[in-house]
Amino acid sequence: MSDTTYSSDATRVGAGGSAYASDSEAVSRLLAAATATLDTDRDAAKACIQRVAELLRRILGDSSRQVQNSSAARGGLALWQQQRVAAYVAANLGSCIRAADLAHVAGLSTGHFFRAFRDSFGEPPLAYVTRQRVRHCQELMLNSQASLCEIALDCGMCDQAHLTRVFRRIVGVNPGLWRRQFAQHAASDEKRDASKRATPVQYESTRRAHYPLQESTVKHERR
Repeated sequence: MSDTTYSSDATRVGAGGSAYASDSEAVSRLLAAATATLDTDRDAAKACIQRVAELLRRILGDSSRQVQNSSAARGGLALWQQQRVAAYVAANLGSCIRAADLAHVAGLSTGHFFRAFRDSFGEPPLAYVTRQRVRHCQELMLNSQASLCEIALDCGMCDQAHLTRVFRRIVGVNPGLWRRQFAQHAASDEKRDASKRATPVQYESTRRAHYPLQESTVKHERR
């Protein structure tokens, strides 16, 4: 085969690779063309090698996406999908969060997302969102003087009654009672700290007893 033939071949593939059945076949032909023209037409050989590099990047990118998709299909969401979904929920706790919104963030269909999410987080998407709302509610009750009505709205609840129902179902007590109990124990801890009688073990025991959503034994809401 002449040098001119290889040069023409490289030009055809460089124009888009449509002359061959697959990228891998195009890579083989381009490498052959580059080898044949290396001594006689360095520009043509360089063009072939550059095109091979482009095709390899595309092949590797496609393979990586396929591995991620198959992994997600078998065992839940990919790590980047989990992180994006968790960040989206945390940033929108005061708003309406739909499962379809979360599926869109993860780049999946709603049906596929439901299955993958449960595999990754151990609960349905909306149950996870509700738990995050309650966790945020606890943080606000501990770190602000806002009323329960204000906190309910900040956490995406309809009103205080809605917050009370959801909070009691997940934590086991009403939010007002939880707030008072924890405030009392916090005050007691401060007193013990002031008199140098409090220890880290005592504080950790109190925190576990009255801040259940921070522990791994949390009661999950199921829908």
